[in-house]
Amino acid sequence: MLKEVTKSIIYVGADDHEIDLFEGQYIVPNGMAYNSYVILDDKTAVMDTIDRRKTEEWLANIDEALNGGQPEYLIIQHMEPDHSASIKAFVEKYPSATVVGNKKTFNMIGQFFPGMKMDKTLEVSNGDNLDLGNHKLTFVFAPMVHWPEVMTTYDATDEVLFSADGFGKFGALDADED
Repeated sequence: MLKEVTKSIIYVGADDHEIDLFEGQYIVPNGMAYNSYVILDDKTAVMDTIDRRKTEEWLANIDEALNGGQPEYLIIQHMEPDHSASIKAFVEKYPSATVVGNKKTFNMIGQFFPGMKMDKTLEVSNGDNLDLGNHKLTFVFAPMVHWPEVMTTYDATDEVLFSADGFGKFGALDADED
């Protein structure tokens, strides 16, 4: 499901109505949304991956958003599996993309995906910037918002905060809420 957030930020995530327990413990009668975005610019960035249950749908959504293009970056803000389980599939499909994360992120990637080869990585520090062309991204660390490696990304151009799990909730985006 593609959804335009701004003219250059596209939602490429997926809804999951087949899951009954999130993380094996939280009842989710309205399913789950796994959020990921593509920022289209001179250099294209994908924000987070999604749960492996919806990897193929997510990759198809990215292909549609890219319209034949290739992503330059995959930005990993949080290593919990609903944000990161599809890193390996992404790296295999787009081996020339640079994986962006912080030191703790890369330590966890090594633990979650032992032996996974990433040709290009960019380790960022708190307050670092990434220039995509028109979009200027700033990385702001938010340790223990959920896990110790969590960081958020602020896009100054469209004034959008990609908040990792900072403001998350359960439920698929297409679900009718009670």
